[in-house]
Amino acid sequence: MSFPSQGARHWEESPMIRTSVFPRRYVQGAGALHQLGPELKRLGSKVFALVDHFVADQITPYLDGLTDVSVVSHLFTGHCTHPIIENIAAIAKKSDATVLVAFGGGSVLDVGRSAASAAGMAFVSAPTIAASDAPCSGISIVYDENGVMSGRLTLRNPDLVIVDTALIAKAPVRFFAAGIGDGLATWYEADSCRRSHSGTISGVTGTALAHAAARLCRDTILERGRQAVNDCRAHLATPDLDAVVEATVLLSGIGFESGGLGAAHAIHNGLTMLPQTARYMHGEKVAFGLLASLFLSERAEEERRALFAFCRDVGLPVRLSQIACDAGDDEALTTVAAKACQPGSNIHNEPFPVTPDMVVTALKAADLFGAHYSAASPSE
Repeated sequence: MSFPSQGARHWEESPMIRTSVFPRRYVQGAGALHQLGPELKRLGSKVFALVDHFVADQITPYLDGLTDVSVVSHLFTGHCTHPIIENIAAIAKKSDATVLVAFGGGSVLDVGRSAASAAGMAFVSAPTIAASDAPCSGISIVYDENGVMSGRLTLRNPDLVIVDTALIAKAPVRFFAAGIGDGLATWYEADSCRRSHSGTISGVTGTALAHAAARLCRDTILERGRQAVNDCRAHLATPDLDAVVEATVLLSGIGFESGGLGAAHAIHNGLTMLPQTARYMHGEKVAFGLLASLFLSERAEEERRALFAFCRDVGLPVRLSQIACDAGDDEALTTVAAKACQPGSNIHNEPFPVTPDMVVTALKAADLFGAHYSAASPSE
């Protein structure tokens, strides 16, 4: 999930205060949307459905078949901006609905979450891709009219998250791999926050449960991710794909929101300063941020090799050139490092001081290490 830094907050003065946040209810599986009616009825009888226009053909049959609740549908296009949020909230209010359900990717989920909050409605998150851990969170990223990130809204977590893995498997495999990249970083960042007693988005320091969820997320991804990507490429909703979706959506969602963020997302934020990286997905840039973070401190060679090989195998970048960056462009890398290390950045949640020079060196070292591995560009 892409958003400004949580702020490097250290809570040594209150080390015993910990918080976690969760979605109220989570439903997942192949055919989960066939349970949409009964699940929505738990929350209310009148529903406003916000549907990304890209998936309207897939979602409309489910909405047309609902008998448990009445539904008013609205097609969504665009980004999550304050004017769009206000407009959708106004339309939803006029529908007399008490529940807002959003179908699609990150933008429509962020708008839906924000509009539901503004309209005083229950919110249901129904992702149709698994490209990040955003569906379970209470965070919405807001952009300006030019598509530049302008801030974030911290809201209530969804009342319901419903993930139909049959739909996830139909989406392009690149989305699925990007979600793996985002989720793979979760434990490394949560572990850094735990060791440095850094604050999280949810409030103060994270709980042991969030840390354990982050670890299970990593272990599941590394154990089953390769097969899951192959299955997704074949559009098969297999047990491996199902397990990895749970890891990247639910476990990573809990892990990042209640465990904390670190260097991988900070380096991602730095990479977004380079216009040529805009066509690459959040999880792809986070994945390379994770690989670079392995060179900020001492790490076992075996661990580095395992992560580079895994990223290569699932189609994530292992070279700067695979995200349109040049390892020899010191000016560009300095720009990345300056953004990654700005005051309040997540990189300061690492359990050791990090400087821009260290980040530049880590980016170059990761690129050099990645030369031993071959992978297609994520855009291919």
